[in-house]
Amino acid sequence: MSPTGPGGPGGARDDGWYGPPTGDPLAARLFPPLPGQVIWGLDRMQRILAAVGSPHRAYPALLVGGTNGKGSVAHVWARVLHAAGFRVGLYTSPHLVHFRERIQVEGEPLPDAFLEEVADELRSPLVKRQPSFFEATTALALTAFARAEVEVAVLEVGMGGRLDAVNVVDPILAVVTNVGLDHQEMLGATHAEIAREKAGIFRSGVPAFTAASHPDALRVLAEEAAARGVPLARIAPAPGRMVAGGAADGPAPMNELRLRTRTWGELELRTPLLGAHQRTNVALAVRALEGLPPRLIPPRRAVVEGVAAARVPGRLQLEEEGPRRYLLDVAHNLEGVETLVVALGELAEVGGQVLPAPRVAVVGILADKPVDAMLHALAPAVDRVILTVPPSAPASRRWDAEAVAARFEASRLEIMPTEGEPLTTPPFEAVPRLEEALERARALTDTGGTVVVTGSFLTVGGALVALGRTGEPPVA
Repeated sequence: MSPTGPGGPGGARDDGWYGPPTGDPLAARLFPPLPGQVIWGLDRMQRILAAVGSPHRAYPALLVGGTNGKGSVAHVWARVLHAAGFRVGLYTSPHLVHFRERIQVEGEPLPDAFLEEVADELRSPLVKRQPSFFEATTALALTAFARAEVEVAVLEVGMGGRLDAVNVVDPILAVVTNVGLDHQEMLGATHAEIAREKAGIFRSGVPAFTAASHPDALRVLAEEAAARGVPLARIAPAPGRMVAGGAADGPAPMNELRLRTRTWGELELRTPLLGAHQRTNVALAVRALEGLPPRLIPPRRAVVEGVAAARVPGRLQLEEEGPRRYLLDVAHNLEGVETLVVALGELAEVGGQVLPAPRVAVVGILADKPVDAMLHALAPAVDRVILTVPPSAPASRRWDAEAVAARFEASRLEIMPTEGEPLTTPPFEAVPRLEEALERARALTDTGGTVVVTGSFLTVGGALVALGRTGEPPVA
């Protein structure tokens, strides 16, 4: 590991994950030209925020890191604290469609005009310090929350933890959801190395929680917590199940879980966040709230209402269109795809109307991900795979969908049995343009079926635009 950052000497890298969104006029108006390079370290953030009065010191903050699930935990926290009567700021990344999704107060994106006023205040230190896009966005969020007079802020780590821009705050609560092998070129090659980076959000005496299960990750998290004098608790998965919701227009599945707590006793919770992994995320979010200072601990009613109200776009999001259903999920690494496959099986057990056959997957993965492993994990759970390229993907991260599809299809045909049980590996094809891939999926489900859209945030965001399911941006 480099002493200045996990990405090598100086920690510098041109990272499309953090890059400015193309075609978003708001983001273009907010910031001066930025270098687009991630240089690990907190010095620039500290200097930028100091230039505008250190606004991140104006409110208590809850910080959540991890490989997967941190956005879900953040949304649950924000909803529960809002239901408890607090004015809550929520900062997440990346966005699916609109830049304004990243910075919310009271469950709504802040008006464009307000963000532009805050950005004007930051312009001089941004020009002077030349931060990355993510650093600039984080500075904007932390300043906007102070100007909006939030009573508490919920902040999602962008990548890693120790040197992530969000870690400039001193949290009153810290969570590491889990530790998987993602962004290894930046964070380390092993679970242990990545866990050490993520444990960087721990603070002496501040309660910390995790749902991590990998033994090497747990060992390192425990070591780092002990070294800092951090009380770390591991939260086990909560028992529960997915059930049909009984909506008038068709089955609307819900998650039910039972959770034992010290503060509220036994809770029976219902959430629209689907999948066994979301039961774990909800359990982690709720149990972690018990570590808040007494004045911020929400009442039982707020916990139940907040969990029921939490919705996270692009996470097992169900949409209807004529005879077919869409299931959109941002699974962007191997652990995410494996979790999606488990959820597909659980949803199938709820009832055939939730995910009717055939299942056609429209998949757009970024080139720096473990493409083959992700597709091998997904393929047995669907009936056909269409590989595509999200239009907003940076050129450096675009995969060759046609070459990958040809390789998988050739492999499938080579092992085609002449008799006996049919193959479980579905046919593969490539349709590089996302809108055309969705049209192909529509044709394959014209009398009914399910289109599973996955592979990256960019793929799901592009699909939401193509399907007209983006929601209206707020009035400027």
